[in-house]
Amino acid sequence: MAVDPSDDHDQLPCGTSADTLLDHLRKGAVTGHERTCPHCRAAAEEFRPLLAALGGEGEITAPPGLLDDVMRTVRAEGRSRQTLRLPGGGPGDTRVRHSAVSAMLRACVDPAEGLIVGRCRIEQTPDGLVVAATARVLSGTVIPEATAAARRAMGAFVQNRLGLRVGRIDIDVTDVIERPGRP
Repeated sequence: MAVDPSDDHDQLPCGTSADTLLDHLRKGAVTGHERTCPHCRAAAEEFRPLLAALGGEGEITAPPGLLDDVMRTVRAEGRSRQTLRLPGGGPGDTRVRHSAVSAMLRACVDPAEGLIVGRCRIEQTPDGLVVAATARVLSGTVIPEATAAARRAMGAFVQNRLGLRVGRIDIDVTDVIERPGRP
């Protein structure tokens, strides 16, 4: 296969342009070389997620029952009538229930970091939003690092998603639990 020297894109070891291969894969017009060449086949395998994301494998939908599960969880949350007023003001201002904000704050903390947030209470003060949460940590977790990561995640959510200032975020670690899969 002749290689165009003016083509400065990535070349596979066999000389095939990665862009050309991707174009052929998208059009369903793979050449005989591309079908049999180990380099082209390996690159085609790496392109599979990209092709799927480009719409080559149908519409992506939520698993059956997901909406029902989410709504059941939302309804199970405390029936707090307290609301948090989001910035913007004026007619038709946006208010969100404290229980919904608390659930979103719990969800923004990645349990893979070793911290599982439980109760989460919020209060809007003149200094900003104050968050008081309890958490359990997985054994072996460095508590100061995990709580700092949780504070950063919660703070980013408050500032970037709610548009509010952070007054303070307190996390009280109440328990250490064994990591799943440990004897």
